[in-house]
Amino acid sequence: MDSANTSYSPTSPSYIPASPSYLPSSPVYSPTAYSYSPTTPDYSSSTPRYSPTIHYSSYYHTSPSYSPPRELCPRFPEERETRSLDARFDQSPDLKKILDYYVDSKPSLDIVQQMSTRVTDTKHVDTSVNNKELWGVYSQITPSVVSVSSFLGVERRIDCSGLIIDWNSSDNEATILTSAKILWKEKDSTLEFSIIVRMTDGTLLLAKEDYVDYYHNVLTLKVKSTIESKVFDLRSSQAEIVEGMNVIALGRNFDTCALVDNNGDLNLEYPNFGCGELLKSTCATAAGCEGGPLVTGTGHVVGIIMDCSHYLPTAIILAFLETWKSYRTVIWPWFGISVVDLNQLSYQVWEKLNMSPAGSYVVVKEVSKGSLADENDVHPGDLVATCNGIPIRSSKQYYQILSDTSQAMSCGNWGGQSFTVVITPYDRRTDSISIEADKVSVDDKRFNECWPKVIADDQINIKGKLKNSGHRSQYRSTYQPTSPGYSPC
Repeated sequence: MDSANTSYSPTSPSYIPASPSYLPSSPVYSPTAYSYSPTTPDYSSSTPRYSPTIHYSSYYHTSPSYSPPRELCPRFPEERETRSLDARFDQSPDLKKILDYYVDSKPSLDIVQQMSTRVTDTKHVDTSVNNKELWGVYSQITPSVVSVSSFLGVERRIDCSGLIIDWNSSDNEATILTSAKILWKEKDSTLEFSIIVRMTDGTLLLAKEDYVDYYHNVLTLKVKSTIESKVFDLRSSQAEIVEGMNVIALGRNFDTCALVDNNGDLNLEYPNFGCGELLKSTCATAAGCEGGPLVTGTGHVVGIIMDCSHYLPTAIILAFLETWKSYRTVIWPWFGISVVDLNQLSYQVWEKLNMSPAGSYVVVKEVSKGSLADENDVHPGDLVATCNGIPIRSSKQYYQILSDTSQAMSCGNWGGQSFTVVITPYDRRTDSISIEADKVSVDDKRFNECWPKVIADDQINIKGKLKNSGHRSQYRSTYQPTSPGYSPC
């Protein structure tokens, strides 16, 4: 938002219904008002004048009125969305307010200003890749890149991006792939929770959850539209993943509908968190880009963007979406551990384990609290010896076996067979530990433990009313230094 602009009006791109000055039901509401006055119910002579450019966290974190962050939790599957997908949002007063506001303030570019050679205002120009050769690539994929936001009441909470991957012409229904992070909400909140997709032209569509996968942190949404959506075919647009290849992270801003992109290179290092299939890139992850596509310069999609420049490869996503489409369930064999190759760790670790870095060993990196591995006294640093009788020589091999087994379990081809892993402890004299996997649906909330926690660290509670600074999403994804697998990325 332009720091010189302190007015707050319904036509401003950053104006949102949840702003302190906006209260449609208030008798003192004025569309141009942005400060407290003696006639305002919450007015206090000691209260600073509200400005949309001020970040209130630093002030109120030290004030007596500060309220600590509220606990968040994933809302699925207990609270699966059951409302209709009416694009006009006539189901509730809150949705009507959101629709009225964003339709009235549909973003538009000042064409004359944009054509000027002396333009200095770049608040609508969010792209970082200045290469005209890529514009042809963009024109093929960007019509399918949308913004996705969650709302509690009329307040926008978490921003992500998404990709339209399917269109059902008989039902006028589009399928959008995004991040499961969008499902987090305040624990025990009584406010109405909604997921809203904003298309490239600013149109708002109410979304309904379809495939929820907390293990891979992906989600598909269904939206109905009177206009056929532009679909990007993931299956025909895959590309081989090569170390060091140039890629672009694409997303879309919810306020302005402007494209956001960051370029970088692929990096095949092991992930700092999440599922073991994640890979990394050097692309900076802009706010709201999580869930958007990671594409090559030739327009192929290599994955979906996660937090801290991680991404989930397309081939993995397609495999589980196909299973979900066919069987409406995806089962994962869960031991409660994540693993890493020994040669990806530091020399200090090799020395401590008394092993040669030239050897092929797979090491337990994390153990989930309360899991079967935890109950069987598995520790980080222990070695994975076998998985279902197969000697394990790499983490890639280990996760491939889990993935193949997941497909068989989901399809019903596994029967009553057991699936076991054998762990060799490294720092204590005990026999090898054999564990039989739990068969867990991927929408199980226990999988969230290995992902960055979504916390409401920017919530400011003033006299019992929730406020925000009006220029960014209130929730952000952070990785606490005390969390397993913490990385300062």
